[in-house]
Amino acid sequence: MRTGHGIWISAILIASLTGCSERPIIIDVWYGDSQVFGIPGNPQRAINILGNVRGKQPLRKLEYSLNGADFRALSLGSDGRRLAREGDFNVEICRHLLREGRNVLLIRALDETGNNAKKRVGIRYSRQESWPLPYHVDWLSSVTAFNPYGLDQRKVYLMDGKWRTENGRIRTVEPYYDRILALGDSTWKDYEVRTDVIFYGNSEPMPGPPTFGVAHVAIALRWPGHDKDDNQPHVKWYPLGATCEFMISAGRDSCRWRMLYGRGMRTEDTEQHRRIELGKRYQMAARVETLGACTSRYSAKLWDPDRQEPDGWDLVGLKDHETCPTGSALLLSHNTDVSFGNVSVSPLTTNER
Repeated sequence: MRTGHGIWISAILIASLTGCSERPIIIDVWYGDSQVFGIPGNPQRAINILGNVRGKQPLRKLEYSLNGADFRALSLGSDGRRLAREGDFNVEICRHLLREGRNVLLIRALDETGNNAKKRVGIRYSRQESWPLPYHVDWLSSVTAFNPYGLDQRKVYLMDGKWRTENGRIRTVEPYYDRILALGDSTWKDYEVRTDVIFYGNSEPMPGPPTFGVAHVAIALRWPGHDKDDNQPHVKWYPLGATCEFMISAGRDSCRWRMLYGRGMRTEDTEQHRRIELGKRYQMAARVETLGACTSRYSAKLWDPDRQEPDGWDLVGLKDHETCPTGSALLLSHNTDVSFGNVSVSPLTTNER
């Protein structure tokens, strides 16, 4: 049993069998029965308990209770956004609702014939730590036996979707809308994120969910967490600093960068279109730096590691009236099957700005 800061999650499934040899409802919490949050810090406003529920009969409802409070409804996928597959759920809990130390989460499912299942989750939480900067993630050292996907949330925060480690990399298991990894702290301000990416395939960009006209791989900067809206889980992705998105075209022959800031604000590369080869490794980097009281500069680039790194950036955008002067970093895969290599985040010195 772990002591100290962070969150332990241990789960016990209690199912109503009603005389059947197999459980009529199965609640599967991804990433194992023991998950850690709060070490080395908290990259956003909420924690997320991800999973899937399935049953022999149609489900009537899925809900959760935190520390004995009233039950709250959980949405079931697929919803075209954060919930990818039928029966997917995301228990999104604002951190201010968690007690320091031990908490108890109860997930309860009921089908149309009256069968029910419960999963009890013990959560140990601390808000005492701050994510260090500089920071480095080596996926080989992040492997853990705590869950079947081999991932340790003390290295990176698994915010949306299924991910697994393979060959010293982290890869999407089910590509869909915004599969997200988070790292960093609300206090991070001026920094640069570097990693490498391998593309294996992508959905054709089509209007409406889940592609919304684009497939991409992205690095987001100065992320505070999803903003409040009427959805469960929340889907409003701004305000934030920016998402630096490398967009994948239908034929992967005219891929390009864009930056989204929210509320229709964006910067797009309309000149540099390039071809992406599947199975080939590419380096990518993005940075954010403060220029003045009301302006920040965002920069991004992607290049072939067999060639010398370009001195400049593929796309640079300026954002005035900064709504998020600080925040964490995200790695995103939007309707694209990718794997990421090791990740390094470095603070920017005065000479680098």
